Amino acid sequence: MLRTTALLALLLTGISAPALAQPATETVPLLREIKNWVTGCDNLRNCHALSAPSGVDEEDASSLTLHIWHQAGPEGYLRLRVDHRGEALDLSTLQLDGKPLDQALTRSLEVQLDDQGVDPHLQSYGVIEDAPARLWLQRLRNGQRLQLPGDDTAHVSLSGLSASLLLMDAVQGRVDNVTALARPGKGAASDVPARLPPPVLRPFTSAPALNDQEYAALAAAAVKAITTTDTAMKPEAEVGALSEAQALTVVRYDCAAYTCEYEVSSRERKAPYAETTLSIQPLPVEGAALQGSVGYDPTTGTLSYFYKLRGVGDCGEGGVWVFDGKAFQLRELHQMPRCNGVGYGDWPTLWTTVPAP
Repeated sequence: MLRTTALLALLLTGISAPALAQPATETVPLLREIKNWVTGCDNLRNCHALSAPSGVDEEDASSLTLHIWHQAGPEGYLRLRVDHRGEALDLSTLQLDGKPLDQALTRSLEVQLDDQGVDPHLQSYGVIEDAPARLWLQRLRNGQRLQLPGDDTAHVSLSGLSASLLLMDAVQGRVDNVTALARPGKGAASDVPARLPPPVLRPFTSAPALNDQEYAALAAAAVKAITTTDTAMKPEAEVGALSEAQALTVVRYDCAAYTCEYEVSSRERKAPYAETTLSIQPLPVEGAALQGSVGYDPTTGTLSYFYKLRGVGDCGEGGVWVFDGKAFQLRELHQMPRCNGVGYGDWPTLWTTVPAP
């Protein structure tokens, strides 16, 4: 750890360091805010950095967002994307610190569709080849501001970009390597640690559906167990089958604005519907699991939550678990700490898995 800290200090101060392969020492997953950027790296060490100015109001948020993805491993792909919320823009007019960008850079941008369905007014332009993406980053790292002339809301602060790229390199073991983004060195690409294999989810086996009597009795038992000081709202319960012997109850109570408190428990499907141990994989990072908006789908065995930091839902966190007959396995986790108009589908991914074959 001391060696890595010293090496990062050398890089940040401009002092040369020996050309040695560096191990990936940062603990993942991680989510870090650096000046006007947010960087997230998942459990596989895949990283995503995006521009996100701090301390801005909704009306002052930028309509322009820059995303950078770097996949872990020696041959991990590099992707760059510019998003604009509003009218279609003319990319040839993009400026860096008040001067037009090189046409070679703007020509490498390709129009991409917004497949998240979050914002119908979102235009996305991506750089999907490694070489031109690296040229973009080399150019931007020496600048302060990417912007569209004549539109004060369309700008990207580059303050924090270099440090975010250095963090991504450290997470992936690329420091002083030819594949590094912050400061490439002489280390061979083969020296970069291999991408970690994703956890494989155990499959869910559908359970016999609850009949009306079971549903009503389980919901009543779950609501009865709630002690709340909110007399204005009566607790409401949803119930779904887990197995032939167990069911999951999700009770909503104490709502304020766009977030609610929830009590999630498993119970026996037979009277007296006693509560049983609920085994659920904890979040790998600090979060507000099972708050905000919580739901269970008994047809797929998925338990999910979406916690909004403000009403428009452009920041917060969300996660999904899958039941395997004994426990809930974490399938995915996304977090976005800053509210800058970025849709849920583009929040940093902190946990990645694959389904059972």
